[in-house]
Amino acid sequence: MQYRKLGETGIDVSVITLGAWVYGVDAWADVKDDESVQAIHAALDAGINIIDTAAGYGGGYSERVVGEAVKGRRDEVLLASKCGAQPERIKQQIDECLQNMQMDYIDLYQVHYPSPRIPVPETIGAMAEIQQAGKTRFIGVSNFSLEQHREALDTARIETSQPPFNVFWREIDDDVLPFCREHNIAVLPYSSLAQGLLAGRFRKREDIPDDIRSKNKLMADDIFEQCVEVVEHIEEVAAEHGKSVVQAAINWTMNVPGITSPIVGARRSSQVQENTGGVGWKLTDDEMAEISRRGLEIAKRLDYSSNMWGYSPK
Repeated sequence: MQYRKLGETGIDVSVITLGAWVYGVDAWADVKDDESVQAIHAALDAGINIIDTAAGYGGGYSERVVGEAVKGRRDEVLLASKCGAQPERIKQQIDECLQNMQMDYIDLYQVHYPSPRIPVPETIGAMAEIQQAGKTRFIGVSNFSLEQHREALDTARIETSQPPFNVFWREIDDDVLPFCREHNIAVLPYSSLAQGLLAGRFRKREDIPDDIRSKNKLMADDIFEQCVEVVEHIEEVAAEHGKSVVQAAINWTMNVPGITSPIVGARRSSQVQENTGGVGWKLTDDEMAEISRRGLEIAKRLDYSSNMWGYSPK
């Protein structure tokens, strides 16, 4: 495993973060807790030392699964979770998080979505309070715009930013990503594999499961077929390195300048093993550029006015 610094914390984190959304069960099909726990242990065994969950993943269910799984291995892992933007709710959710995970503190607590009704300084001020109380070591943000990043950083030190980002979803290319590089904020992008699209799992519309993935804008009728063509190109490039399309997609994301540790979900140990095969080698500069060019052709057609699933937080 390779490691990079997490913002200005001085902590080394693996270049892959284990995403725990699927362990919350409610938005996904055919998830089994025993397989989830096995996947978490496989990740730790492979050197992945950061796990990202959220209060919203199954109403705390994912937090409980992760907390139970890392019992006895707490010193091997940096635990990250996310909360809402309402100041009083933040103070409640951190206590609920610690109870769910059976922990005295969490390493990284992040605002899941900004609220259009609540000023950013109020939200980040509440985050700073729970940090000062010792309930979280570091604070971060998720799904924040460039201006919201500025307001957050003017209020308190934020160590991480968690935006959606992959070959196709490139909203942060020209603003948030350069800002985070300038201010040494670690970028932990989610949806690195576009909910399985960049894993090559969906080649036809009937392959797409009837769960949260079916609502992804990249699965829309006018976009999906073009995405599959790009996936097939990545697959050809990957084969030249003796790698899978999953491993090449992860490798591309982790080697974009400014990206610290892509968040990649895994419901089974076998998926963890495949994901970690994205580490320890590198696509050539020409391959990186060509994959980026093809992805951008699709990215320019996307509507970024709402999130990947077509809704905005209230």
